[in-house]
Amino acid sequence: MNIRGQYGPAVLLLAGLASVALYLRVNATAFVPASEGLRFAFQLMLAGTVIAVLRNEVGLSTFGVFGPVILAFAWLDIGPLWGFLFVAYVFVATVSARVALSNLDLGTAHRVATLLVVAIVAVYVMVSVGRLQGVPPFSAVLLFPVILTTWYAERFVQGVTASGWGPSARRLGYTLFAIGAAYLVAGYDPLVTAVVENPELWVVLAGVNIALGASTDVRLGEYLRFQTLRQALTTERSADVLTMRVRNREFISRYNPAPLMGRYDKVGMKQRLHGLGIPTPETLMVVDGDEDLAALRELVETRDLFVVKPVDGSGGDRILVVSGRDAPSGHFTTNRGQLTADEIVSHARDICFGSVTNYGDRTRALVEELVVPDGLLADRAPGGVPDLRVITLHGYPVMAMVRLPTAESRGTANIHVGAVGVAVDIATGVASGGYQQTRQTFVDTHPDTGASLAFEIPDWSTVLTIVSEAAISTGLGYTGVDIVFDADRGPMVLEVNRRPGLGIQNANMAGLLGRLRFVEAQGEASQFVTADERVRRAREWARNGWQSPAVDSPRTAATVEVQQ
Repeated sequence: MNIRGQYGPAVLLLAGLASVALYLRVNATAFVPASEGLRFAFQLMLAGTVIAVLRNEVGLSTFGVFGPVILAFAWLDIGPLWGFLFVAYVFVATVSARVALSNLDLGTAHRVATLLVVAIVAVYVMVSVGRLQGVPPFSAVLLFPVILTTWYAERFVQGVTASGWGPSARRLGYTLFAIGAAYLVAGYDPLVTAVVENPELWVVLAGVNIALGASTDVRLGEYLRFQTLRQALTTERSADVLTMRVRNREFISRYNPAPLMGRYDKVGMKQRLHGLGIPTPETLMVVDGDEDLAALRELVETRDLFVVKPVDGSGGDRILVVSGRDAPSGHFTTNRGQLTADEIVSHARDICFGSVTNYGDRTRALVEELVVPDGLLADRAPGGVPDLRVITLHGYPVMAMVRLPTAESRGTANIHVGAVGVAVDIATGVASGGYQQTRQTFVDTHPDTGASLAFEIPDWSTVLTIVSEAAISTGLGYTGVDIVFDADRGPMVLEVNRRPGLGIQNANMAGLLGRLRFVEAQGEASQFVTADERVRRAREWARNGWQSPAVDSPRTAATVEVQQ
């Protein structure tokens, strides 16, 4: 998109706001009194901007944008101390209730409604006791923070269950920090008064948000996350580190069209792979709601090895790995401890009725066969299923890592919760050394088993060809293909990710952006090139350090192929 087409609508929007501001400035005597009556709205402007800056420029992961803003208003209403105590009190009450309900198959809607009842009762008790003690009554404005706090409790407990205490506690801490920052800015009377009385500042606030949102490429958190990598790269290569904003804008938005992204959830992706004969674990069933739970119960009774996962999940969230059954008790061994068949069915039902979505929307659960990992990787990380993540552009493999589960990751291959990422050279398939993101440390051996992280993946060219075929089959330009190595069936595609993460760069001590730009520079005729040829070229490019083409241009090669 050209510059005029890209920024034109935003410029018109700002011009419209500027016209309104000019009119209000000319008629200030008539409009300023009305503005004073809406002072809280201007505080909302400031608080929203603060939260946006903390999330986008700093990189804090909070429970949404609107939530912290509204909770900041609770602090403004009753003061920071009482505001914090109020939110903490409701949060503890509802988290306690949520834990008490964990073993009941209530479904998300009834569970959250029950938590809301508990929260209201807790507030009633607090207000009643406060009146007896002479504490001024709280206003009805606090009902909205009560609702939000109830939902935060639900999401917090789900996060602890899925990822452990660390990530959930950090997100909660960042949210509290953001609330405090929004309170300080929105509660600073001289600033609020200036915004109320000067319409020009409304345009400035909108302009600042638009400018920061469009221009920020690197968040402060990403400077810290990739600090060691940047220091290790040469000055020329330090700009090769791919950040989230650049990934989203330059690769996902450009090469993964929204309609295509919406078509390929995990079920759509598996259907595509199965239909084209690309090796992938068998899909046992898709659970779409209550009507499928009886069939799932029958399936569970006949299987000892399977996986239950949400079709819209990411980062290993809510994945249940069933790896065996205890004959005397009939309980299943899973990555979440010993579970009964009913508890497994309840987990699938919980997925279907909103436990993995932000606002409780319904989704589906995918049940597939469990891969029995072969000895090469399984011996290094017993108790989980290791996999290989390969980033591709136009079907060309550009960066790879093996992800080895650990005790910290509770048997999952998710590097965000403790799995070790091991760099794999695209040219040779040789792995050497690992990186544990949660501890920000480089390791030469597995932290649990002590096994060496130096090994070579056999039949590497075939593995990469499967990766390329899977990426090409989806029609998506930018993907992360996950490969698992089954002891009997060999390499299989576990999943094709539509927006793969960035931690692979730390594992490889190399930036993705330079490699992606290199592939882009080879031309757009790659659609006429076979998967085998794409793999051959990618491996040759890797041998040459992604510096200059070592083969004929894709356009020329494609022409030769067509002519032949």
